Amino acid sequence: MTRMSARQMAFILATVTLGGLHGQAVGQTYPNKPVNVVVPFPAGGYVDSFARVVTAKLGVLLGQTMPVLNRPGAGGTVGAESVVRAPPDGYMLLVSGVSSLAIFEALRSKTSEAELPKLSYISLIASTPGVMTTSTQSGVTSFADLVEKVRKEPGRYSYGSAGPGTPSHLWSAEIVRALNLDLRHAAYKGGAPALQELANNQILWMIDTPVGSLPLTRAGKVTPLAVIAPGRIKQLPQVPSIAELGVPQLADKASTLYLAAPAGTPKAILDRLNQAYAMAIKDPEFTTRIDSFDSDLPDPEMKPEKVREAAEAEYLGWFKIVRESGVKVD
Repeated sequence: MTRMSARQMAFILATVTLGGLHGQAVGQTYPNKPVNVVVPFPAGGYVDSFARVVTAKLGVLLGQTMPVLNRPGAGGTVGAESVVRAPPDGYMLLVSGVSSLAIFEALRSKTSEAELPKLSYISLIASTPGVMTTSTQSGVTSFADLVEKVRKEPGRYSYGSAGPGTPSHLWSAEIVRALNLDLRHAAYKGGAPALQELANNQILWMIDTPVGSLPLTRAGKVTPLAVIAPGRIKQLPQVPSIAELGVPQLADKASTLYLAAPAGTPKAILDRLNQAYAMAIKDPEFTTRIDSFDSDLPDPEMKPEKVREAAEAEYLGWFKIVRESGVKVD
């Protein structure tokens, strides 16, 4: 019996060792063919544009092309699920935020349980704050002015969003809930048409990324009132964060993008990709490109284990906000 147990132990140790060596070998030879990257949103949008900059750089560092595949639908879920179902070999990746996935799941699910999609999270790519703006024609010059205007005429005004269930919708819905305001929601097919309506003073406010908001701010068409970030941002140092204005639960709800792979992808491959992105964000030329998106880069030493923790915390936070806000999408 003792001899059998020893043999079993030797077999187990050999299996573990061989498995580890195989994983290392896979990591050393990866990638040996193009790596497809799914973006679960339409071509030409913010996430797509960002992903193409990232994949171009990673492709150079890894020595392979990284074609972007746009698979939009259901708040990003269609594209994400295609990666969840893909073979865990590192040749089908995902660039997406978890916010839209959490929002969609909270809106469609009847349970109170939130479960992060079954993916291996590789790198936190970047975080982008939201900027709340109003038309310069509205007469509003501060967040306090905005709240006062709404409370004087409840039910009269509307806030805009890039579409039902999008972060721009949920950011505003949570402000409305937290401050007990009475407004209508005007949903548009994307951030650009909503911002155009805002500039024309057809809606009272809109929250969008700096990429969309800052050009209109510089043109004198909109006034920034708040930023969705833990603190003030370098692009708008004079504008208070949402935490300063009494809605601290939104302070950590920036628009964050992650690089992920199917669950079960070998650790050696995840580490190879993580290390490649860490190299990318140390390259001044690459960081200059990222600066054009007005985004913040992560700590280059952030490993996949910590990336998953960050993604899970963000997912649960958005899921909770959706449930508490009572938002519905028809």
